[in-house]
Amino acid sequence: MKTVLITGIGRRLGFFLAHQFVELGYQVIGQYRSEREDLAQLEALGVKLFQADFSQRQQLSDFCQQLQQFERMDVVLHNASTFIADQAEHSVAQQIELFDAMYMVHMLAPKLINESLYPALKRAQGCVVMMTDIYAEQPHAQFRSYCASKAGLANMLKSYATFWAPDVRVNGIAPGPMLFLDEHDQQHRQKVLAQTPLAKEGGLEPVWQAISLLVNNDYLTGCSIKVDGGRSLAQW
Repeated sequence: MKTVLITGIGRRLGFFLAHQFVELGYQVIGQYRSEREDLAQLEALGVKLFQADFSQRQQLSDFCQQLQQFERMDVVLHNASTFIADQAEHSVAQQIELFDAMYMVHMLAPKLINESLYPALKRAQGCVVMMTDIYAEQPHAQFRSYCASKAGLANMLKSYATFWAPDVRVNGIAPGPMLFLDEHDQQHRQKVLAQTPLAKEGGLEPVWQAISLLVNNDYLTGCSIKVDGGRSLAQW
C-alpha cells in the first residue's frame, strides 16, 4: 500500500485531498493544527492523524520525530498554511511574532519534514508537492510576510529538486482563487473574478488534477504549476 502525508489536512484543500487519496487506496497520514468535528470523518476512513501547531517549535520538532516511524513514504504534500495580513499599527514585537509564524509554517516545517522523511521517500522513489502561491512571484502588499515566506518555499522546492535528484522528485502548485472564504464579501469576490481571465472560482478539483499529474509523471521535477485561472497575469 502506498502512503501519503498531507499537512493541513483538517479543512478545505487538505480535507478534500485526503478523500481523493483514500479512494486511490493510499494509507493517508495527516497533520492538523486544531481539533475539528470533520476529523472524525477522516479517522473513520482510516486516516492516521497527528496534531501539531507548526508555529510552535517544540510541537514541530515532536511531529518530525514521530515521522521517523514510517519506513516508506510515496508522496508528501506540504499544504499547511497560515494567511494573515501585515498591519501598519503592529508593534515590533507583533511583527516578529507574525513573521516567525509565517516562516515556521511555510518554510521551516516543510524543510524539517523533508529531512525527516528523506530515507522513507528515497526508499519509495517518492515525490514531494509543495503548495506555494501565485503571490510568491507577484506579492500582495497587504500580505508582505505571507508572500515572502511563500516565495521562500517556492525557492526551496528548486533546491530540493536538485539536491534529491534522481531519487526523489520535488514540484509545486501555485494556486489562485480556488474557494472564497465566508468572510469574503461580494465586492471582494467580484474584484478577484474581474482580475481572473477565466472569470470563475476554480474549486478544488483543478488542484487535484495538477497534483495527480505531478505524482504520476515521473519526468517532472523542479517545476511549479499555476492553477489560478490566469489570475497571475493580472496586476493588483
